[in-house]
Amino acid sequence: MKNGNDYKNKNFGGNKMKQILNVAAGDMLPLKILTPNDFLVNLDLNYFNSITAAQTEELHRSLINNVTWCLDKPTIVYVNHDVYNFLERYTEKFDEVIMYRFLEHVPKVKILYFLYILSSCMRIGATMDVIVPNYVTLANRILNEKVNEPNFESEDIITTFELLNEPYCPHASIWTMDRVKYFLELEGRYSVLEMDPKFNFDGRDIYLRFKAMRVK
Repeated sequence: MKNGNDYKNKNFGGNKMKQILNVAAGDMLPLKILTPNDFLVNLDLNYFNSITAAQTEELHRSLINNVTWCLDKPTIVYVNHDVYNFLERYTEKFDEVIMYRFLEHVPKVKILYFLYILSSCMRIGATMDVIVPNYVTLANRILNEKVNEPNFESEDIITTFELLNEPYCPHASIWTMDRVKYFLELEGRYSVLEMDPKFNFDGRDIYLRFKAMRVK
């Protein structure tokens, strides 16, 4: 059960401590530049050398409660844990959530539940930075593709992979600008702040990047 505390940023040595959760992080850090007092939790099931969720929570709590703490570099931890279980049981709050190429793996039937448990780990005013395949862009690729062109196979790899992904970890939900607005704001927990429908990420310009804030 959540403890209900929405922590405000502590001010350490004149710098605000920002608590960041990086969902399904793999080996990728947030695109933003980290500051010395940031606390970054990278969450993924593929980490070998990692700490437990309980150890992460204990460290998180100690950083929040120790007002004399002054850091010279970001605190970065790696947690090998299922994201649903982590969000359901974690009791501390984050100021920012990073999700790059993850939300499309959440099945449509679980989207609202996932957004709910995600909000339970975000303080009021916390933001999320999300990158997903833009299915409008992918649909246009299909409608305009020319199968007899020399570059068809290389382009089709991108289209097919971003539509379906590998069978062991398929894409399970569709995202467009309209769908982002609909699902994120449906239950009033979030407000969508901005969207970039042609975001170039990992050498491909088929992504939708959006930012949203928890408002209740």
